[in-house]
Amino acid sequence: MSELSPNQSLAQVIDALQDSSQPFPSRLMRRLSDLSTKDIRELGRIWPQVDVKLKQGLLKELEELAERDTLVNFDDFALSILDDPEPSVRVLAIRLLGECDATRLLPVMTELMMGDPEETVRAAAAAHLGMFVLRGELDDLQDSLRIANFQNLYDVANGSDMPSVRRRALESLGFSSQAKVRPLIQEAFDSDDILWKASALFAMGRSADERWAPQVISMLDSPDVEVQYEAVRAAGELELGDAAEKLLALLEEEAEPSDLKMAIIWSLSQIGGEEAKAKLEALMDESQDGEEIEMIDKALENMELSNASGGLELLDIQAPPSPDSAQDDADIDH
Repeated sequence: MSELSPNQSLAQVIDALQDSSQPFPSRLMRRLSDLSTKDIRELGRIWPQVDVKLKQGLLKELEELAERDTLVNFDDFALSILDDPEPSVRVLAIRLLGECDATRLLPVMTELMMGDPEETVRAAAAAHLGMFVLRGELDDLQDSLRIANFQNLYDVANGSDMPSVRRRALESLGFSSQAKVRPLIQEAFDSDDILWKASALFAMGRSADERWAPQVISMLDSPDVEVQYEAVRAAGELELGDAAEKLLALLEEEAEPSDLKMAIIWSLSQIGGEEAKAKLEALMDESQDGEEIEMIDKALENMELSNASGGLELLDIQAPPSPDSAQDDADIDH
């Protein structure tokens, strides 16, 4: 059978989007990658009439596909639907943009963070803007844009918006080396609110600042799983050698595969050391869980590459998702 032409397959995409009786076909999903201006215009004509549940299902599937296949790029499609009237679709579109830090996205995300009527959308946009904070720290962003982005996030984090939006802004500011960010993080860490404490630890992990080591290590024993999880992740991101012994002890306690166990495994790979390597190799031999074995394999590979490169991480492997991800999905499905 001959391959379909781009126009024919786009017609199939449009037909599938207009059929709410069944999920969007997996075989057509790659057609939404690298769309032309004409494609965007054609899809834009019918998108407002597409069933909301079909939109949600499609966007979740596209996000998963983008994580598995680095050759697809749904940025243009996601950008084209950021004005969808359904808040959950706007959130999913932001998530579909993944790690896109194209400068053209900065004003769009800023507008969503500052002005979208829906809390979940503002929070998602605030989280995405962290990529531009990082670009600014790497001297890869025009000074005026870097300064404006920092100030906007700082104003939100220090302002009166809903806590979820302010926490995401604080997490984005974690990448910043600006001195006035540190008191914000410390204040959040000292809070009695578990979610603020977790966000503070998340920001600490992004800071590349080992001065946060005492706070991070002190939370490795936290009775709250979300706080403990973020402390484990931060220990790895900061490559805290002093946390290795405690992480190894925690790994012994986690008999069954879990998000926390996966985070411990990955953090040990970031910290490194012969004892950690030996423990992960032993765990690999003992484990019967496919997902756990895959994570250990990636962790051991990360250790080897980090050692070979003098500590530089070369693998483009994401750490296990934060427990917040489940809440994000709940908000979207609500």
